Amino acid sequence: MTPLRLRSIREYEKLASDIEMQLQRVLEEHNYDTVGNFLEFYEEFKKSGRSSVLEFFHVYSPLITPEHYTCVGLALELWNRLSTQLEPKYPGIGNHLCLVSCEEDIDSTPSYTALSDRLDTASYTFEKEHVLMCLKVEFSGRTGILLCDPGYHVSRVITVMSDKTYPNTGWFVQSEENGIRKEYNYQLSPYNDTFVEWNERTTRNGAQENFTGLIYVGKPYLTAVDVTERRNLVYTFRSLLSRDQKGHLIAGVYFKVLNNKDEFTIFYQCMGKQRIKMSFSAFMQPKVSEDLLKKINICNDQLNLPKNRLLEIIRKSGQILTDTVYLQQTSEIERCINIMSANN
Repeated sequence: MTPLRLRSIREYEKLASDIEMQLQRVLEEHNYDTVGNFLEFYEEFKKSGRSSVLEFFHVYSPLITPEHYTCVGLALELWNRLSTQLEPKYPGIGNHLCLVSCEEDIDSTPSYTALSDRLDTASYTFEKEHVLMCLKVEFSGRTGILLCDPGYHVSRVITVMSDKTYPNTGWFVQSEENGIRKEYNYQLSPYNDTFVEWNERTTRNGAQENFTGLIYVGKPYLTAVDVTERRNLVYTFRSLLSRDQKGHLIAGVYFKVLNNKDEFTIFYQCMGKQRIKMSFSAFMQPKVSEDLLKKINICNDQLNLPKNRLLEIIRKSGQILTDTVYLQQTSEIERCINIMSANN
């Protein structure tokens, strides 16, 4: 990952502003969607005629389409936009942009960062659950890392300077809603500077919770689709969300993929944010109540989906959640991945 060399801090400020504009457009124009690949994977599995989900999981090639972008698709979309639209102003910028991986469930930061020279070897199993876009920069004899995280709805460019001075981003409020305040901070790991620590501080009812993830910036992440997107296929939590340019959630639907779990939640804007729990079974009936359809249609429109698309998504999801054998097998894959990654 060679740094993009700039003439001055002012040129960096201009570059960061140009990138942020494109980042915010991606947030506004594309939903975050882990329901689409959930439906697609199930449909392709059924078409395959196989009985083993694990066997199919190994050979399946995950699809990345604008209709259902996860963090992988969103980062790739941003990378493509920046490479084409900023090329005239910053020649060769596409050669410096890359995807980087993030490990979110870290037991010991010092132990994990000590493995940096073995992260790409087959003898170690890591989840690499998340993907960001990265650009290393150099100006005025200083070095820094620019990160963009459309998958976590972050609407600003994050700057991590080696010397921790301006334009280093530092702590910022990512979201504040219903009495819950989330603050993020990104800094080079004090244990190994090939990692950026992502610190999250959540304050709820006066109580504080802290979380640390690690972003590996030593090398480009070349297997985002085959690893991170594939890993996403068996997660037990699915969501479809629309955002505004600032990363604020506008509307969405989310649910847990569990046996005998008949519940999902939708939210949308109507005289304030409305959040409603519903049952999948209510939409599997020949006739759905007008009140439920009205709420689903409002959410559908605020998700910028074609007419009746959300209703179709809910019905298909509800159908999958009645396939007990399939759910047992995907749950076992999820459990095995968690065990393998926990052992490293």
